[in-house]
Amino acid sequence: MCGLIFRKKTKKYSFSETEEMRSRLDYLQNRLEKTRQLFDIETEPEKIEAIVYEEKAILIRIDHLIRNAKQRNITINYSDRTDRS
Repeated sequence: MCGLIFRKKTKKYSFSETEEMRSRLDYLQNRLEKTRQLFDIETEPEKIEAIVYEEKAILIRIDHLIRNAKQRNITINYSDRTDRS
């Protein structure tokens, strides 16, 4: 009976770790694209500033995800879809 109380729970995932990271990267890339589209149409300075912070936050999350993938020897490809030059 005591064994049932302290039984270790096993995690069940429907995605492999690689698929999970690729899925997260796709999500972040889509958010980044939408954020940049908002930047292009917004005119209020306060909203533009908020959009810039949002873009920076997304880029930091992408960088963090790529570093974690490299540490786990997972290959994920990232290319910035929009040319901002």
